[in-house]
Amino acid sequence: MRQRKQRRDKIARLISWGHWFTFFNILLALAIGTLYIEAAETPASFLGGFYMLISWLGHFAFLPFVVFILLIFPFCLIVPFSKILKGIATLVAAFGLVALVADALFFRQYGYHFNTYSLSQLALDAESNFTGASFLLLLGLLGIFVVLLVLELGVANVVWKRLDTLREKRWGPSAAAVFVLCFLTSHSLHIWADAVFYAPITKQDDLFPVSYPTTARTLMSKQGWLVEERLQATDRLLKEAAQVNLNYPPRPLMCARQPHTDDTLVVVFNQLTDAQQQQIAREFPQLNLSQTPVVGQLSPLGGAFEVLYGLADIYANQIFKEQRLPTFWQQLNDYQIQVQLEGDFAAFALPEYLQQQAEIAYRDTISVRLSTSLDEALRAEITAALASHKRVLITALTPSHTLGAGIESYAVSKMQVPLYSSSAMKLAEQELILLTDLMPTVVSYYMNCSDGVQAFATGKNMLQAHERHFPIMTSFNRTLVVYDRDNTTVIGTDGHMQSFDNTTFAERPSSSPATPVLVDGLKHLQRFNKKSDE
Repeated sequence: MRQRKQRRDKIARLISWGHWFTFFNILLALAIGTLYIEAAETPASFLGGFYMLISWLGHFAFLPFVVFILLIFPFCLIVPFSKILKGIATLVAAFGLVALVADALFFRQYGYHFNTYSLSQLALDAESNFTGASFLLLLGLLGIFVVLLVLELGVANVVWKRLDTLREKRWGPSAAAVFVLCFLTSHSLHIWADAVFYAPITKQDDLFPVSYPTTARTLMSKQGWLVEERLQATDRLLKEAAQVNLNYPPRPLMCARQPHTDDTLVVVFNQLTDAQQQQIAREFPQLNLSQTPVVGQLSPLGGAFEVLYGLADIYANQIFKEQRLPTFWQQLNDYQIQVQLEGDFAAFALPEYLQQQAEIAYRDTISVRLSTSLDEALRAEITAALASHKRVLITALTPSHTLGAGIESYAVSKMQVPLYSSSAMKLAEQELILLTDLMPTVVSYYMNCSDGVQAFATGKNMLQAHERHFPIMTSFNRTLVVYDRDNTTVIGTDGHMQSFDNTTFAERPSSSPATPVLVDGLKHLQRFNKKSDE
C-alpha cells in the first residue's frame, strides 16, 4: 500500500510539473505568436481586433496544451521518472517551438504556412540568392533549435526545483481559465462571423498555424440559429456576385517546375456537330471520349475565356477590359514553357492582346488551337501529335444544338459538350467537368503550386479523382447555376432562384440549394474578387 501511495504521489507530482512546464511553454508560444500578428493586416473593426487578441491567446495556449496531453501526459503514467520525463518533454517542446518559429518566419515572408511544398520552395529561393544559402538556412534553424533546447532544459529544471512554491500560487488556475475562456469565445465569435459573413473576422482564418475555426455551416443548419441574418447575407452576396473588382492573382504564385514534361495539344472548337464527332471517333480511335458529362458555355467567347484562363466567365469582362493575361502564363514562361495560341480568333471574338503573343522557341509547348472546322491541316496536326505521344485534348465550347429560352436550357444534358483525350492524359473519374477544369489540368503536368490549381483558377485538376463534388456552382455570364444530382437551380442577378428536375425539367420550387451550399459556392467563385474580402 505504501509503495502504491508513493507511486501515486510521484505521478501526481510529475503531472503537476507537466502542467507548469506547459504553462511556461504557452508563454513562449504566445511570444512567437506575436510574429503572426505583427505580419497580419490590421483588423478593420474593433470586433475584428478583439477577435484577433482572444484568438491569439486561445490558440497559442491550446497548441502546447494538446502537445502535453498527447505526448507528455502519457509518459507521466508510463515512465514516472523525473529525469527521463524532463528529457522527453524538453525535446518535444524544443522541436515544437522551432517548428513554430520556422513557420512564423516563413509566413512573414510568403504569406502562408508550411506545407509539403514549402521546404523545397524555401531552399530554391535561398539558393537563388547565393550558392549554399539553403545550407546556411538549415544551420540557422539548427542553431535556433539548440538555443531553444537549452532554454527548455533550464525551464524544466527550474520548474522541478520550485514546484512546491509554484503549486502554492493561486494565479495558475486563473490563467488557465482565461486561456480556456479566450479559446471558447474566439470559436463562438467565429461561428457568428461565419453565419453573417463578417469579413474582419473570417479573413483571419489562415492567420495562425494549424488553426481550424468552428464554422456555422453545420451548427446553424441543424439548430436554425441566426437563419434570417444568414439568409440576408446570402442574398447580398448573390446580388453582388456579378460586380467584379479583380484581385487576380490574390498573391504571387509559388510554383515549382515538374521535372519531366512533354508537349500538349489542346484543340478547341466553337462547337462539334454529330457528324464531326463521328469523324473524330473514326479517324482517331486512340482518343478516349469522356464518360463524365462536360458542361459547355453559352457563347464561344465565354467558353474560350474559361478554357484559356481556368476561371469562371463572371471574370471575363473585367479581365478583358484590363487586358490581363492568364497569370500562370508568365510562370510557365519562366520555366521555358511556351503557351502557343493560334486559330480563327475572329470566330471566337477574342481581344487583340491575346492574339499578339510573342512567339519564343521553347523546349516545351502547350499549343492551343481555336477552330471552327475539322479541316485537313488540323487533322494532320492531331495525327502527328498522337504519333509522337504528345498529350492531346479536344473539346467544344458550346453545344451543337440551339438552346431554348427557358431555365431548362441550363441542364447538363442541354449544355453538354464532348471531351476527347489521348492515353497520355490520365483523367480521373469525376462527377462533372467544367471548361474551367481543362487548363488547370494541363498546367499541372508542367508545374506544381503551393495552393494547387486554386492559386490561379476556379477550375479543378481532373488528374485527381473526385476533385469536384456535387453540388457544383458555376456561372453563365451574370447568371449563376447550381448543379446537383437530381435537380438544377438557376440564380438570376436579382437573387431570384428557380429549380427544375434534371430528368423531367419540371420546376421544383421547394428544391433550392441549402444556404451553406450557396455560401461555399459563392466563396469559391469569388476568390479573385476583392469584394469577397471586404
